[in-house]
Amino acid sequence: MGYAIASGHIATTQAAEEVLRAGGNAVDAAIAAFTVAWVAEPCMASAGGGGFAITRVNGDPVLLFDFFCQTPRIKKPAEESDFFPIVVDFGATRETFHVGLGATAVPGAIAGVFALHERYGRMPIRELLQPAIEAAAHGVEINRFQYEGARLLESILRLHPRGRTLFLRNDRLAAVGDRLHFPQMADYLDHLGREGRDAFYRGEVARKIAADHESGGGYLHLADLEAYRVIVREPLAFTYRGLRFYTNPLPSTGGTRLTLGLKKLEERKALPPLHSGEQVRSLYSVFRYLETIGFQAADLARAMEVVPLSDHLPKWGSTTHISVVDNWGNAVGLTATNGEGSGYFVEGTDIQLNNMLGEAALQPLGFHSWQPDTRLSSLMAPTIWLDAEGNFQGVTGSSGAGRIPNALLQVVHYLVDHGLEVQAAVDRPRVHGQEGVLYLEPGLELSGWDGAVERFDAPSLFFGGAHTVVRQAGRLFAAADRRREGVGVAG
Repeated sequence: MGYAIASGHIATTQAAEEVLRAGGNAVDAAIAAFTVAWVAEPCMASAGGGGFAITRVNGDPVLLFDFFCQTPRIKKPAEESDFFPIVVDFGATRETFHVGLGATAVPGAIAGVFALHERYGRMPIRELLQPAIEAAAHGVEINRFQYEGARLLESILRLHPRGRTLFLRNDRLAAVGDRLHFPQMADYLDHLGREGRDAFYRGEVARKIAADHESGGGYLHLADLEAYRVIVREPLAFTYRGLRFYTNPLPSTGGTRLTLGLKKLEERKALPPLHSGEQVRSLYSVFRYLETIGFQAADLARAMEVVPLSDHLPKWGSTTHISVVDNWGNAVGLTATNGEGSGYFVEGTDIQLNNMLGEAALQPLGFHSWQPDTRLSSLMAPTIWLDAEGNFQGVTGSSGAGRIPNALLQVVHYLVDHGLEVQAAVDRPRVHGQEGVLYLEPGLELSGWDGAVERFDAPSLFFGGAHTVVRQAGRLFAAADRRREGVGVAG
């Protein structure tokens, strides 16, 4: 059958390919790729963050591994927390993020790696961590997209002495072509490979995190780390045009929004021409419909006629995705984030912890309104689909914060409804609708529109990064999203 990989960085993709060629399966490859992303995509993924993986392995039912971040078990008065705003200048607009020790939720990334490996891994975990160890020790060259991510978050990276050491050169941000080295991470990953997940959640590092939070205004205690568990969920399943889709269920909201959007699109029997004004209007009407439902899990649950698991709002932030299919037909889609990062690096590890408690979208009643010991929600929606006979057809997922479900809907729409080849489907100009504004990439027709429009003069990372693998004409094809300098390979 062959294999295929699509991810957000050449080093991430190469790590997965190296593992597949060594006899590993798709889960092994996803683990290697994800841990390399902590080095190669440090503003998008971190051992201090969390995420989700959807799997179809060994003929088992499709499963969703939830290793997203958990709120701490105990709250202290808000005025005692290390929690403060950082303003990020995006050029055309400015956005405020909240960081500090008081913005950190319990990280799940490392637990996710070990849970995936325990369930489906073939190769020893130490071998799977080796590409990340080598990348951290020898460095990864900074490309344009990773530089832009670091530039936007530079004020956060400057907060901690270790952040300044890693990301600055002579007090200036490391430039495109420079190499990022994470020597302490190299040593720590080697230790983690030998000692297992408890080295992070119960060992010296856990005690250090707890002590720093206790003295520095954070919420995390040793009990929070010790109690963290990956949740293996039954995915949300639905049919679209005769294909069977599986995606991230509630309490996360991205998969449900994708489901409702595709179902709305499926009601339309006649397909408007690609890139026509009629198609733009059709997609925009779907996005407006989703907005009328609402963003909270309870709203989406009512629309799906299911019982809600959480009332938390979705997550908005820096994200990356990895899609892998191996020679046996096993498939994994893994989406992960660190938010913008809290600015705190764990001593001796080069790991920056997340700022999930500082994300306004997760706090509908205001900051510090979070409920203790609760799994946070997310818009991340790694998705797998099969044909009527249960054969693998595709796996995708995206970065792009609030645009994730809409980006995935369009990729699926172009693949399934228009029969495009996968790279063409990923590259097609995208539409987004939000709060009465229509956002358009170049190449889309539109006339007679009387609403607010924001036109982009080039394909933009604003519209996500939908790294996708599909089976077409009996072969596997990988399409990485060029909006985020992704890299895909098939072999």
